[in-house]
Amino acid sequence: MEVRINRKKYRVFAFDIESHNDEESIKNKTTSMWLGCLIDDTSKIDEESSYCYTMEEVINKLEELSNPKRRHGEKKKPTKNICIYVYNLSFEWSFMLPVLLEKGFRFKEAIEEQDEYCFNTISTHSVSSVWNINLKFSAKSGNIIFRDLAKIYGGGLGKVAKAFNLPTQKGEIDYRLNRLHGWIPTKEEKEYCFKDTRIIIDILLEMIKRQDKFFFSSMSMASYSMRMMIKEGFPRSTKPMAKYRELYPLLDEEESAFLRNAVSGGITYAPERWQFKDIKQRIIHIDAHSMHPSSAYLNKFAYGKGEYKLGKPYNYADYSNCCHVKVSFAGVKLHSVIKLIGFLYVEDFELTLWDFEIETMKKCYENLEIEYIDYYRYKKKPLPWRKYYAKCYYARLQAKANKDAFNVLYYKLLMNSSYGKSLENAHCEVFENCLDEEGIITSKTLKKNKPSYMSEEEWRIKGINAKYTYLPYGSQIPAYSRCSLIELALKIGFEKVVYFDTDSIFFIEDEESLSNMNKYMPTQNFLGGWAIEEIIDRAQFTAPKRYKAEVDGKTYIKAGGINFTKYIQDKAKEEGLNDLEDIKDYVNKYHFDFDEINIVSSIWKVQRAFRVKGGTIIEFQDKEMSVPKKYKEIFEKNNPQ
Repeated sequence: MEVRINRKKYRVFAFDIESHNDEESIKNKTTSMWLGCLIDDTSKIDEESSYCYTMEEVINKLEELSNPKRRHGEKKKPTKNICIYVYNLSFEWSFMLPVLLEKGFRFKEAIEEQDEYCFNTISTHSVSSVWNINLKFSAKSGNIIFRDLAKIYGGGLGKVAKAFNLPTQKGEIDYRLNRLHGWIPTKEEKEYCFKDTRIIIDILLEMIKRQDKFFFSSMSMASYSMRMMIKEGFPRSTKPMAKYRELYPLLDEEESAFLRNAVSGGITYAPERWQFKDIKQRIIHIDAHSMHPSSAYLNKFAYGKGEYKLGKPYNYADYSNCCHVKVSFAGVKLHSVIKLIGFLYVEDFELTLWDFEIETMKKCYENLEIEYIDYYRYKKKPLPWRKYYAKCYYARLQAKANKDAFNVLYYKLLMNSSYGKSLENAHCEVFENCLDEEGIITSKTLKKNKPSYMSEEEWRIKGINAKYTYLPYGSQIPAYSRCSLIELALKIGFEKVVYFDTDSIFFIEDEESLSNMNKYMPTQNFLGGWAIEEIIDRAQFTAPKRYKAEVDGKTYIKAGGINFTKYIQDKAKEEGLNDLEDIKDYVNKYHFDFDEINIVSSIWKVQRAFRVKGGTIIEFQDKEMSVPKKYKEIFEKNNPQ
């Protein structure tokens, strides 16, 4: 399997490891790999060459692959550049880096053709996320690239495999088994590791079938989607990125700082009158079709550089105005501004928001007073690539009709991933991944050097903006979504709304709310449309992204960062189950009783990755659900003792 990345030919591989995660390793805070697979599309499950048992073996194999020898009779030189995909690259990298440093590898910000034994990465400072790794062994060896497939297809390898209609294995490995002292991996363990790694290969083969030149040159779904979107917006241009920057220029520091204050995400909260209550009434949950893509498709957006002005804007028809204001109010129907959630009244509260958000605010806050301080004014028009969202939506509908799970996922990710790149901060620093005094992976922060071809002014502006950054339309898309959500909720009846979640409204079902929903809710199966997601019989909403609901006698629980797997596994063991496959089956089939889980105040065991000497260990830690400080008063009011 070969692809072209930045015009160079690369052989494509997949990589996965199994590591020591037993009680002895946890106690000693030291780990290493005991089994790994580094394979391509020709590798076989019963071939010993598919497996490695130490990280030293992996590094040696990488050096061999990047220095291929031409076989007798071969006319073409073998491809020496290799690209290796990993699912959750930060995990594997924590095991690789100590061995590379021990072998004499050094960090180099820009690797050149003649360099030897060097590496660089694109990662966070803590190395909790790694998008890309470059390695080079010698001047004669090829380039080695590692990419994280999870940054493109997230959600877990098993779920992605199902979307691709790929077979997933039923077996389990006992990750707590002590394999430290001369353990020889069993045939079953090797096959398990191979099958997991082969899923990555099969996903990559599917992408090659699509002949999509952008996929293999992208490090994330966001950058991948952005490139496709810009190409759609400027189809006749040989330099679409230059056309993009003509419309959406790099903004200076003062304007960018002003606009950053207007950036917010989706609105998620339970209105005060219903928060924490055990609601034993029927609740209708309605859901918007592709909320942010709908906003991008249906509205006009700012472009160009803004004009700075004082006071209150006066032209709303031709311009988008980003306003710096002070607000005061004495009561709340529904919150439309995220920064105001939790406040029942305010006086002279400073906000930066778009003019259309202020119009929605006027319907939400009682005795609202607004003092306009200053604003930036922008010309506005539809996005050049608005049809991109419609094409993706229609393609997703077709995929659903064809029961094509891969394309359902693919087009959903394409639509939802793009706008965030416009909000990206500039990358002014380089993180040199290294080891601390205890041998644990971390980073040193280095300043980027100005390239010789850039002027001082160009470099200054580059330090404010990333590749696609343009804050005006990037902040307007979620702002339009929030306003659309709140406006519909107001029409249904603000007293009936029990919870919001970005693109969803939950409200009490009665004759009035049902009538209003049927009257005001757009029901077209297209961008801008809504549909009933479910009818809930009983529910409790305690905090953003934390609630439980009973539907048709079955309870499901949403609790950010807590999946209750350990709790259910322990119940399985209490019932006498010890076989890993039986426990897994028990977990998959388990149903909660509504009153079983306290989502107001409780402590749960959740898995967490701990960096230790040699790599990463997965261990359980306590995670507490409690009443946030700003909601204490509401909790006491709605739950009198």
